[in-house]
Amino acid sequence: MSSASLQEQPTVSTGRFKPLVILRRYLFLVILLIMLGTLVAVPLFLWKLSFVYTTISSVIVSPKFVNNLITDRTLDLNANEYVLFTEQQSRLITNLQLLHRVLSIPEVKTKWMQPNESIEAAVGRLRASMVVDAKPRSTSFVTVSLNSKNPDGLDVVLNAVMRAYLKETQSSIFFESNERIHWLKQKRDELLNYIPKLRNLRMNIGNELGVTTFKEDSLNPYDNILIQSTAAATEAQRHRVEAEALLDSLQTKEGLKGEATLNSLVYELVNADPLLKDFKSSLVKRREELTTQILTLTPEHPARKKTEQEIAKIDRDLKAAEEKLWEETRNALLGKYQAKVNQAQQVEKALTEQVETQRQQATHYATRYNEALTYTRDIDRAYKQLEAINDRVDFLSIESEAPGFVRLYTEAKPPLQPSGSNAVKLAVVLIAGVLGMGLGVPFLLDIMDRRLRTPAEIHKILGFAPLAWILERNNPSSRQFALDQLRRLALTLDRDRRQHDNRYFTLTSVKPGGGTTTLTLELAKVLNELGVRTLAVELNAFKPDARYLGIDPNKGLNNLLNQTIIESPEHLIVPATDRLPERLPVGLSQTRHLVTFGRLPAVLERLSQTYSLILLDAPPVLLSADTELFAEITDGILLIIEAERVISGELKRATHLIERLSPPVVATVMNRVRIYQGGGYFSQLLREFNTASKLRTSWLKRWLWS
Repeated sequence: MSSASLQEQPTVSTGRFKPLVILRRYLFLVILLIMLGTLVAVPLFLWKLSFVYTTISSVIVSPKFVNNLITDRTLDLNANEYVLFTEQQSRLITNLQLLHRVLSIPEVKTKWMQPNESIEAAVGRLRASMVVDAKPRSTSFVTVSLNSKNPDGLDVVLNAVMRAYLKETQSSIFFESNERIHWLKQKRDELLNYIPKLRNLRMNIGNELGVTTFKEDSLNPYDNILIQSTAAATEAQRHRVEAEALLDSLQTKEGLKGEATLNSLVYELVNADPLLKDFKSSLVKRREELTTQILTLTPEHPARKKTEQEIAKIDRDLKAAEEKLWEETRNALLGKYQAKVNQAQQVEKALTEQVETQRQQATHYATRYNEALTYTRDIDRAYKQLEAINDRVDFLSIESEAPGFVRLYTEAKPPLQPSGSNAVKLAVVLIAGVLGMGLGVPFLLDIMDRRLRTPAEIHKILGFAPLAWILERNNPSSRQFALDQLRRLALTLDRDRRQHDNRYFTLTSVKPGGGTTTLTLELAKVLNELGVRTLAVELNAFKPDARYLGIDPNKGLNNLLNQTIIESPEHLIVPATDRLPERLPVGLSQTRHLVTFGRLPAVLERLSQTYSLILLDAPPVLLSADTELFAEITDGILLIIEAERVISGELKRATHLIERLSPPVVATVMNRVRIYQGGGYFSQLLREFNTASKLRTSWLKRWLWS
């Protein structure tokens, strides 16, 4: 038992299309359609059957090329060339222009054209009446026949057509070269005008690019310049990045590293300044003099204070000079590096613009150069074509004889008696139509019938095979085989109970009338016979079944569900009989649903103390919501699918509803599988069951029936 999956399994063969089974199923329809088709076909055959007169003429087509001025050899056409040549002659006979010219002959016009008939209609009728039979692989004759209900003048018309054909073939492009030479000369003139135009276009490109010769794989002169300019632009970008990084490091206010670097550079420049050195030297010298002088003066001396003030002024002047020079040097140094950054940026911008300009020039040069190469190739190709045309014109001009010949073999004779020329063809078409309608309609009906018939179809739709399939029981032999299938299903449920302790199984069908109740009661009876005490519980308040009823038809499961305290349900169980197992009816209900669903688990728990298996007979899943509620308490759901009553869409919807409830186990059982009379897999299986021996069948019979 497996969980459902709706993925398609295209590798699973459904065994649905069996021709003889379909024909047997629709046998009366096939007979009726063939009879109706015959009633229509016979009058149509007599109406369309016509007797016509036929006249025949033939020509012989030679497979040899005779010698000409170019060669002394006589050449034979090979098989394929001869076939093509003969087909060409066959089409030439029914050429519309040729037939127009034939009907312009007064004698032919009088013999063929009907009163008030246009020339176009007469040509079309003449062409439709002609049959050209050419078999170049078996004979060298081309036979032409002309059919008409009026025998008068048929030979005159056909002989006129053949004479016009022979004249046409002598002036056709295969035998004489006048038209071919004319066409080749026109093509040569076109090439002679085309080549100078290409040369002018190529010359204009050469003047534009300054190139006189165009060769394949030629180097683009802008490529090296572009490479150098790109390298210079990259180098300028590197210098600009370095300058910006250096200026950034000097201007940064975060941390002391950049400030220390700047102060170090300023300090070196300030200490190296000669003017500051001279100024400091003079001030230091004067300060030393004043310091010496102040040592000789007492603190009360009037000149001491003045000397000290002068020394202080010297110190202030010295400091101010240093600070001024420091600030000027610092600003000059920053300005210098800023100027380097600006210069690097300008150089990079100029080189980048130059690279872009050179790239555009290189692209333009390459594009125009390739155009010129294309013109060169076109010119070379045109010269080769021109050379080939000149050679061909020269050859055709000196031809002295045709490379082959066609001559009349037999002329047309007046027809003597008519014949039913279309009798066989018409009969074949009508018979094929009648049989096609009689056999095709049943196949079409079978294809349009989407009802499920075989377990393999369920396997293909759901992705897993049915747990069991039960044959229809319309005779004693099939009932015995169905009982054996029920035993297999019962053993499967018992095995699942013993292995997984699954005790509640809900049986529900896709649609009403699927045989769920019958299958539930029979399955419970078989399980009891196998020693597994089983109870069939009717949960189908949607449509109760009379087979569940006991002595009091008003008592049942609804009585237990309506009680406040769940009493022992044993007194409501209907005892088993020879044909029916122990069962618990659903009882009377004012609605089509169970009254109090919440108490059902307690009832089933009480019953499970007495019974090993409990089969729950639920209403159809697509019609009643009760079935969805049962999935919460059941250990497994058996979906009953009635053969030839359920379509794939209904099965998918039912399985989706069940899968959404996520029961522990989901399995399908196909019920009432039909046994087709006269053969088929199920019929063969039934015969093997009844005879207890294997039947030998041919592969053809297996394909037609199984």
